[in-house]
Amino acid sequence: MNTPIKNKPRVLVIGLDGATWDVLNPLMRDGKLPHLKKLLAKSAQGVLMSSIPPVTAAAWTCFSTGKNPGKHGLVDFVYFPEHGYRVTIANSTTRAAATIWNLLSDRDMRVGVVSVPMTYPPERVNGVMVTDMMTPNAQAQYTYPPELKQELLDKVGPFVITPGEGENPSQPLTYLDKVRADVRGSADYALYLLRKEPYDFFMYVFGITDILQHQFWYLLEADPKTLNESDRVIRDKVIAVFGQVDDGVGKMLEQADENTTVVLMSDHGFGPMKGFMHVNNFLLERGYLVLKQGAMSTLKRAMFRAGVTPQNVHLTLKALKLDLRRRVNRGRAYGMLRRFFLSFDDVDWTRTRAFALGHIGQIYINLEGRQPNGVVRPGAEYEDLRDEIRTELCKLKHPDTGEQLIARVLNREEIYHGELLDYTPDMLLLPADFKYLAFGESEFASNKLVGPALGHTGHHRLEGVGALSGPHICAGAAIQNASLMDLAPTILYALGLPIPPDMDGRVLTEAFEPDFVNQTTMQYDTVNAVRTDFGGTYSDEEEEEVTQRLADLGYIS
Repeated sequence: MNTPIKNKPRVLVIGLDGATWDVLNPLMRDGKLPHLKKLLAKSAQGVLMSSIPPVTAAAWTCFSTGKNPGKHGLVDFVYFPEHGYRVTIANSTTRAAATIWNLLSDRDMRVGVVSVPMTYPPERVNGVMVTDMMTPNAQAQYTYPPELKQELLDKVGPFVITPGEGENPSQPLTYLDKVRADVRGSADYALYLLRKEPYDFFMYVFGITDILQHQFWYLLEADPKTLNESDRVIRDKVIAVFGQVDDGVGKMLEQADENTTVVLMSDHGFGPMKGFMHVNNFLLERGYLVLKQGAMSTLKRAMFRAGVTPQNVHLTLKALKLDLRRRVNRGRAYGMLRRFFLSFDDVDWTRTRAFALGHIGQIYINLEGRQPNGVVRPGAEYEDLRDEIRTELCKLKHPDTGEQLIARVLNREEIYHGELLDYTPDMLLLPADFKYLAFGESEFASNKLVGPALGHTGHHRLEGVGALSGPHICAGAAIQNASLMDLAPTILYALGLPIPPDMDGRVLTEAFEPDFVNQTTMQYDTVNAVRTDFGGTYSDEEEEEVTQRLADLGYIS
């Protein structure tokens, strides 16, 4: 083991995917998270605002680059390459901007990056990298350097891609037992590497906090006294996993010396979810999206109107206690769905003006000169169409309850900027209270405007958690008006390094002691760091596997 250089500043980032103060604070009050409670008692802390949309792929990339999606290029797990109409899964090669670990590697600083979302395929760094849930399978090359893979298998154990994978959450007791074993195995990878040598920057993300809140939010927000015995047992097991995460945090903090700044963060918050909103159905009903008139498309449209949809088939199979997705290869199943059910293959792109894709129903205009069959002219026609769609969306009410569905509709230039702006959605929806989401919908899962949540009781919110502790941090200070993009420049500042002027985030100076801020000049320097690819992107078979995983997690339909 290498000996740390005395007084050399270091940074340890601990990610709790989807963590929210609404869950952490009560658990800390009840003594369930002692290590986090101790850490936060000496931290500057506050709410950390997520990206729009608050989805894992975009949010973690906003953090790692310090830039908005108009500069790094990732808005969701799915996207349209080259403005086409084929939906494709994103990965680390989709990212166009340098990350904090790219910048530090270029300055010969040692980095460790483990289980950070959107890092597969791995890239060359000055240090080590173990990839994330976008890894297709355990046979893939998921480490840099490549020989690290066998070392981890020999010294630690099997690679965990996603905790609980292979078990059905609808059998919660068995599922949660598998989760606990997997969480331990995943954290052990990070602990092994963290103990192996001193890093200038080390980062690990506990992804399980997000997964559990999707599945079991209804239990986390409930008063235990109101639950039946079965639900109390499940809730206790869920909280035990949070306690296991807390134990992992404690073990990582043991590796932080007096020169280590610790960053605790989440990529977004969480809250209750009531159902899916199917934005393409709105666009279809209002004539913005038009279907082909051929015999097969007409037949599928008739079946769609009659309620023969993938979502209804799923609900029927679930009622019969069958899970076709786990019995049929996702690629073959996806092909079957496209053959028998309405899909983008049935859209007449020569007459379609707008279509939706993504977690909050991001809307793309079929723009002339940009999309292959674009029909909307740039300029006044484009702007008038966006205004018209916005007006109609803001009138939408839940058909059963009368609740407002959309709080606000944003044009992309209101929140994004940069050289990749034209690759971002033209319009982004902010659902009212984020309770009804176009949750990973890419095509026509249901024939209803609003449908059930299919097993999920919680989903993402904009308000995440952020905290810093360590040398020169002002314990008890409030972090205010902070976003994910602020952490990369703040980390560079804590390490005494210049900040690229094209980063969109600011340094969270309010988290530092006033004397340190007064004595530490803010440095800016144009750094031409770029990602260095190691290995390729997905084969067709690997993309099928990742698609299946994202579908099982509820990230795509």
